[in-house]
Amino acid sequence: MLYDVAVVGGGVIGAFCARELKKYELNVIVLEGSEDILAGASRANSGIVHAGFDAPAGTCKAKFNFWGNQRMQTVCAELGVKYAPVGSLVLAGAQERQTLEELMARGKKNGVPNLEILDRSDLMRLEPNVSLEAAWALWAPTGGIVCPYGLTIAAMGNAMDNGVELRCGFFVDRVEPCSNGWALYSSASGSPVHTKVVVNCAGFGAERLANLF
Repeated sequence: MLYDVAVVGGGVIGAFCARELKKYELNVIVLEGSEDILAGASRANSGIVHAGFDAPAGTCKAKFNFWGNQRMQTVCAELGVKYAPVGSLVLAGAQERQTLEELMARGKKNGVPNLEILDRSDLMRLEPNVSLEAAWALWAPTGGIVCPYGLTIAAMGNAMDNGVELRCGFFVDRVEPCSNGWALYSSASGSPVHTKVVVNCAGFGAERLANLF
């Protein structure tokens, strides 16, 4: 069978890429080298949905961090995954307020709304168990948390419900061009996967996979 797209990597990015691709009339397969999804970086994810003030303005990270934050609550609702918009605090000592000012300025450039620097008394009202050394805090009310396991499993499950094929235990270790695209090989499998397009979502293995091409 010739697939339109092969997504290599069954983590959170691979799952969402497959889900998005299946909104079109495409034959899509996800190839995961381990015996189950969520076996790499995604399983160690902290679950923090960052507000978007960390990345330097104008970078792709700044753009997608903010956009992803804005989309997360809707996506979780679509997938039936619990999302907690608890906000986030960056704590600073008495001599570190300038660092928070810089983060807030960066966040405003990135479009993050309602950022605020709190003094000790306001911080204590918001979080009474905070460290005694915290004198200031940057409050980002749009930060949140989500279970990375539930999110990835739900996204992959939704993709599969809509016709995406998932093949685990297929570690891509050889790639060959062919007349209609690419042949992807795994030493654990006798037959290759043929696809027109490959999407590299291999996480920490992304460089290794790219070098095969």
